[in-house]
Amino acid sequence: MVEKITRVIGIPQRLFFGYIGLIFFMLGAGIETSWFSAYLVSSGYELQLVSLIFSFYGLFVAVFSWLTSFFVNAFSVRKVMFVGVLIYVFSTLLLIAGLIQKTFLVIALAYMLRGASYPLFAYAFLIWVTLRTGFDRLGTATSWFWFSFNLGMTILSPILSSFLLKLTQPVWILVLGLGMAVIGGVFALRLNRDQLPEQAEEKSVLQEMKEGITILFDCPRLVIGLIVKAINNIGQFGFVIMMPIFLVDHHYSLTQWGGIWAATYIVNAFAGILFGHLGDRYGWRKIVSYFGGTLTGVACLLIGGVVYYFPGNVGLLMLAFVVFSLGIAAFGPLSALIPAIVPEKKTTAISVLNLGSGLSNFLGPVLVTLLFQRFGGFVVLFSFAVLYFFASILTVFLKRPEELV
Repeated sequence: MVEKITRVIGIPQRLFFGYIGLIFFMLGAGIETSWFSAYLVSSGYELQLVSLIFSFYGLFVAVFSWLTSFFVNAFSVRKVMFVGVLIYVFSTLLLIAGLIQKTFLVIALAYMLRGASYPLFAYAFLIWVTLRTGFDRLGTATSWFWFSFNLGMTILSPILSSFLLKLTQPVWILVLGLGMAVIGGVFALRLNRDQLPEQAEEKSVLQEMKEGITILFDCPRLVIGLIVKAINNIGQFGFVIMMPIFLVDHHYSLTQWGGIWAATYIVNAFAGILFGHLGDRYGWRKIVSYFGGTLTGVACLLIGGVVYYFPGNVGLLMLAFVVFSLGIAAFGPLSALIPAIVPEKKTTAISVLNLGSGLSNFLGPVLVTLLFQRFGGFVVLFSFAVLYFFASILTVFLKRPEELV
């Protein structure tokens, strides 16, 4: 049964339970994202302090996204993923204690540590997928990684949370998330029996970090890839902060926004699989350049246009966000393209990819913080559009070695 499923969808059979584990872990890791900031504000904490917590969370996500590849090279994929689970368990228990005791410093420290957990688990597994998949199917295999990642974090966790918030206290939702993450760890690390071969040469983390920095100088195309990947999800992480305020000011309700955002990532999840297949067939660089930044840039302008000219029109706004979701999905082949730029150093190249993913988590909220209060949502949308169009232009230069001949 498993063999048939993996053959049809195009993922390594030996990693099937790893993908299942990723869904459960990301469900646990993201179970608070749709309500935690509002909960803290309603509990009496100032908005500036809450923003500070999320800024440090994003910073830890960015740093540990970059470090994950070096840890994998120095230790092993399994050990790094297991540490990710341990950090998640510890930080969640600490967060629950802080919320019960209403101690801001403990809450801030716990949530900051939480930002280290999912990069170690998820991005280490992405390395595992990359090392176990040939370049001919890598776009498809990595698209299923992002499908599993987003299914857990941006689709199932908000839906489950919105249902549970009506029935129980937020602390118990965190407890449930803890259980889901542990189940994910069991699937990915126990039921998944695959073993990667030991590395011939052992290096320290500092040596790996040095190599991760020097590779950017040795291959400037990776710097371009880093910039493109950092732009990739600025909308995803920026909109969750801006849109609840921006749209309410233009005759939309929070319920309507929640429905639009959920639909956006349902479409995105399946579109990612489509673009993964298209990337394997027609070329990863073409897909990202033609559709990634182009569609997301157009979508940002469409969102602004709908809100300005048709305030309160849910149908048109939904269509604009669907275009945005398609554009975000079309960035998916970057996960195959960036390692292929330096095929002899796949794992080190993935550190660049992971750093870009983490920087998106950090830069999206930072740009919103800098621009939204001072200039308004329309300027933010225009700025995002310019960055996305710029990403499409940059992608033209992300050529694989055989394309440089």
